[in-house]
Amino acid sequence: MREPSTEQLIALQTSCDACFGTPAVWPVVARAYREPQRHYHTLVHIGELLTSLAPFRTDPLWPAIELAVWGHDAVYATHLPDYAENEARSAAWLVHLVSEQCPAAWRHAHAAHVSLATNVILATKQHRVPESLANDPRLRRVAQLFLDADLAILAAPAQRLIEYDRDIAREWAQDPDAPAEAFRDGRYRALLGLRAHAPLFHSNEFAALEPLAHANLDVLIRRYALPRE
Repeated sequence: MREPSTEQLIALQTSCDACFGTPAVWPVVARAYREPQRHYHTLVHIGELLTSLAPFRTDPLWPAIELAVWGHDAVYATHLPDYAENEARSAAWLVHLVSEQCPAAWRHAHAAHVSLATNVILATKQHRVPESLANDPRLRRVAQLFLDADLAILAAPAQRLIEYDRDIAREWAQDPDAPAEAFRDGRYRALLGLRAHAPLFHSNEFAALEPLAHANLDVLIRRYALPRE
């Protein structure tokens, strides 16, 4: 499991405390993202998302974006059928966490942000802006920015892309160099699904990543397609 540096951990904890208005949340978050089956969906991923989204901290709805960052992979099962419920359970996890750990005044001030964050988390299942948010430009932008940042790993440099793909295999208890046929098939189909998104990135700020992400997806698709040729 990848772990941030000590300096990065301090920064993450500081951000978490500020986001939720209490230091009580950080231990719960850290425990969730340090589960032993995780290799990509860890605190390192949270840090990368916060860095990618840092330019948008002045957005009026930034609290909702940051809440979605902390909650979107809080529940991450890597076996079927529970895998299909990760997004719904992560959204419910965030609501429960806020209810149990955040001060009443914070909950009152951020009720709308929590609601928006849960809708964004649910949208990560298909990585498409849901109709419930699409008609309001402010809400649509929140969803677009978060979903785009979550997929930005697909436009990573070659070495980081390889690390990401190998970590996904490890999360499914696979040898990255010799994954089982069932995993290869599932990964192949998932990558094809992403490649079919048109566009892959929805915001102007992330649109420039599209060509590299497509090229990277093609590389990964060819890797998992090899046995079929």
